[in-house]
Amino acid sequence: MNKAKKLFFMTVSSAAGLLLASCGQLSDTTTTEKTTNTAPDTVTVQTTRNQLSTDYYPALIVDGKYQFSQNRGVSLSLNSTANTKDFEADLLGVAKDVFPTDQYFFQEGQIIDYDTTTLWLGRKSDAKPDGLNPTDNGETDPTKREPIYLEQILEQDYMVKNDNGFELGGMTIGLAMNSIDYYKDANGNTVEQPISREKIEAQGKAYADVIIERLRKTAGLEKIPIVIGIFEQSAQDSLAGGVYLFEGVSTEGNAVNQWITLNEKKVIFPLQDGTQTEESSNFDNFRNEVQGFFPNLNGVVGEGKYIDGQLVSMKINIMTQFYGETEIIAFTQHVTDSAGRFLPQNLPVEIKIESIKGIESFLTRDTGSQGFSYHIFD
Repeated sequence: MNKAKKLFFMTVSSAAGLLLASCGQLSDTTTTEKTTNTAPDTVTVQTTRNQLSTDYYPALIVDGKYQFSQNRGVSLSLNSTANTKDFEADLLGVAKDVFPTDQYFFQEGQIIDYDTTTLWLGRKSDAKPDGLNPTDNGETDPTKREPIYLEQILEQDYMVKNDNGFELGGMTIGLAMNSIDYYKDANGNTVEQPISREKIEAQGKAYADVIIERLRKTAGLEKIPIVIGIFEQSAQDSLAGGVYLFEGVSTEGNAVNQWITLNEKKVIFPLQDGTQTEESSNFDNFRNEVQGFFPNLNGVVGEGKYIDGQLVSMKINIMTQFYGETEIIAFTQHVTDSAGRFLPQNLPVEIKIESIKGIESFLTRDTGSQGFSYHIFD
């Protein structure tokens, strides 16, 4: 595990917005840089004033380069691309509850390196006493086997500005927990071992305390706030990504001081269980309108995110077959009209229109906006 260090950077300018959105208006397009003579071993920090909005953290750039995570690549083993994306992106939302975007700068995790992450994700054994997952009991029966509970660990660092530059002001740790553990039996067949929500909670909270205790032993991490998010990844065949179930904060000491239950879920439209809700009816009307306009559609699928039982955002993907730009333009205009008529108002909506060639057009509406903005790709 890398040592935490205060970063006394002698070149500091205004903040660069972390690029977490594909489109949007930059608040400023001017880049400024202030340089002073420094010692040979001093690293240089450059930031720009291009912050997309206050919804996003400004990012640090060290010696002209973006600093990638020290355990980059480990999280690629999650069940789906949706899980990988939501595991990382939604951890930023957890962080905002503790680290305001106007006070902290973002940097990908620089403390827990690849080897340490791999070691912690392993099963505990005599050879690997630091493994967090339970010791293999030799069973292959899913009713008796000790499953892999913890699938991935993600670190995000939050920097604060001081008189000399920047220093680490806090960090978040995401723990991706399995709701289903997939493994091979003696015949090479894939077996699914379900894990209850109660087990996920108990194991996740236990791992959080162990990780915090280990981090506190690193110089520079003794007293900073550490936020833990417990993420339940969705199954391999799910179109939706996972959600964070719990958020914990350790302001000091070797354990989480307080846990908060995050009542979130994701729902795929059209609903597959035969039930009907107001949101699903609205989506069905939108889907029927879109499919009736253009015959060459392979599918219209939506994902709704709910918090405390309320729909807070919707993402829709439309797969189609286009043969000309005029068709793309006409269809995008029709989708915009249909979305404005049938989809819920006053919540953010993203609509992606794709073909076998890739993304054809993209529509988005922010909270409070009356209409959609769009981009048609060449």
